[in-house]
Amino acid sequence: TVPVRRRDEDRAEPRERKKKTEKDDGIRRSQRLLLTWLIERPQLFEKIEGIIGPDDFKEPLYHEVAQMVFDGHARGDVNPAGILNHFINDEEQYKEVAALFNASLKESLNNEEQKKAFSETVIKVRKHSLDEASRNASDIETLQKIIQAQSALKTLHISLD
Repeated sequence: TVPVRRRDEDRAEPRERKKKTEKDDGIRRSQRLLLTWLIERPQLFEKIEGIIGPDDFKEPLYHEVAQMVFDGHARGDVNPAGILNHFINDEEQYKEVAALFNASLKESLNNEEQKKAFSETVIKVRKHSLDEASRNASDIETLQKIIQAQSALKTLHISLD
């Protein structure tokens, strides 16, 4: 026999799935935007030092690119062509990575709205990373450190001035 489901259950499931997809898309967008900013304006690395690192980019492709961008910055040369060449054999990934390097920000980070957006984006990416880490924490000490970091995020302000 086929189990009978109530109508509200039928409606709730797709809504929950849509909510999760929208959240995932928002996280992806934030990671993509933050990478674009870091690529276009290497001086932003000093603003996020100690707050965000490559491991905070949880989307696998963005994590890989972030690792290359952070490593390149540490060496003193973020090389977009070299990073793109790494993805030359996968057309879909290549296009997505190329978009990071070719995206032009509609406005500079000089106005207040954009400065606020940068700060919010950094916090959003870090919060997602900490949330995921808390779900995968294997011991209480690790969980306590994550909770402390999550608490510190609430008072974090990144100034671009």
